[in-house]
Amino acid sequence: MAQSDAVQVFDSHGESYKQAFQIFLNHTDQKRNAKRMIQQVVDGMSIRDVFIDAGAGNGEVTRAFADAFERTIAIEPNLYLLSQLQQAIPKAEAIGQPILTAKPPAKGDLVLCSHILYYLPAEEWLAHVERLVSWMSPTGVTLIILQNRETGCMNMVHHFLDYRFELRQVAELFQHKHGDRYDMMTTLDPAHVDTPDLASAYAVAEFMLNLLPMARPPKRQEVETYIKTHFATVNGTYRMPVHQDFLQIRARR
Repeated sequence: MAQSDAVQVFDSHGESYKQAFQIFLNHTDQKRNAKRMIQQVVDGMSIRDVFIDAGAGNGEVTRAFADAFERTIAIEPNLYLLSQLQQAIPKAEAIGQPILTAKPPAKGDLVLCSHILYYLPAEEWLAHVERLVSWMSPTGVTLIILQNRETGCMNMVHHFLDYRFELRQVAELFQHKHGDRYDMMTTLDPAHVDTPDLASAYAVAEFMLNLLPMARPPKRQEVETYIKTHFATVNGTYRMPVHQDFLQIRARR
């Protein structure tokens, strides 16, 4: 099968990946909705001394909440993104290490990990959640955000790659191991990608499929058929659900 007939496999540092990600951002309310949900958590906090953003990327979400806290610590192992983050939020204390080796210099009243677990091996998720919670202040909250396992785009990933990202499962494992010490709550928040044409919808689908390694990428035509079948609207546009789960973990008092 010629490469042009298959879903493109991205280099996460390459231009094709950046372009596909930007198409996703240009057509979704997911990040806006995430900020709204995070703001609700922040508004309910009585202490806002330290904000830790684990997997802060280029700092877009970090910057939205940095001014609400006295101190911001941003963890981002990708040096390219870390450089962008430092330019965007000069006052943030940037740590260029992975979550499992990073050592934030203070406990966080809000520890945020937004849409990062996709890029980590599933067998390491529990260790990452435990690490995030270990950075939390006694009155703080750890907030982990990931697409819901059964939202439209995740169903597409499962259809083609036979895999689901199971935030619910790691939450249950954490609760079984540490449940007597923490209160946990998961909230589902709707979000969508709305594109005007098949080309944009396909670019988003290609980006989503690249959340996983693809030794044998599916055929482009098969993905386009799936998009037309599951995401086409009566208006000739395409709507792709990307609903998000918000997992909150707090120390039990």
